[in-house]
Formats: sequence, C-alpha cells, structure tokens
Amino acid sequence: MKKALSVVAGVIAGGLTVFIVEAIGHVIWPPPEGVDLSDPESLATLMDIAPFGALVAVVVAWIVGAVAGGFVAGKISADPGYLPSILTGGVLMIFGVLTMMSFPHPIWMWVLGIVAPVPSAWYGGRLAGHGNLE
Repeated sequence: MKKALSVVAGVIAGGLTVFIVEAIGHVIWPPPEGVDLSDPESLATLMDIAPFGALVAVVVAWIVGAVAGGFVAGKISADPGYLPSILTGGVLMIFGVLTMMSFPHPIWMWVLGIVAPVPSAWYGGRLAGHGNLE
C-alpha cells in the first residue's frame, strides 16, 4: 500500500512541478494576447508561433517534474529498486502523451516526451537515496 501511495504522491508532486515550471516559462515567454490556454485549437496555433525557448521550457518542465515526482515516490516508498519512481515516470509520460495528442507538438517534443520521463523519474528516486544501484 505504501508503494502505491508513493506513486500517487509522486505523480501529484510531478504534476505540480510541471505546472510551476511551465508557469515560469509563461512569464519568460508570455503567450500572445487572446490565446486561450484551455482551448486545443488556440494551443495548436500557439505551437506554430511560439519561440523555440518557450517550447524548450515545456520539455524542461516535463523533465524537472519527472525528477521531482520520482524523488517524492522514492522518499515515501524507500524502495531499493526504484520501482515506485519508475512507475511515477511512466504515469507522467502517459499524461504527457495524452497532452501531446490533444494538439500538435513538434516531433522532437514527442521524442523527448516519451523518452525522458522514466529515466528522469528514476534519477529522482536515486536522489532520494534509497536505491541499490550506486
């Protein structure tokens, strides 16, 4: 039960971290006036005109969120095999894929959105200090 709850806590922590880092990106690269961030069509248009740095900020948010989620899952579970951290990364990856399916993203974002979350969450679990792969 503790491991399952650690994954839930990790996903929540990861999601909040993604939200915060993306919000910082929006401060640095604010969306144009009139863009509705809750409307997929408006987001699709934004993806076409967004500066490269703004898109990189989104990917950085995904990676930092996965590290944070993996860390929280690892701290709570104290699992020496990193499984809760890895599962947290898998869930965050699925959420990222669902987001990318809702409106167009460049191919490089797809690749990083699929490849980066699990190893990033594993690294977060490793930072939590309970792994046996040192």
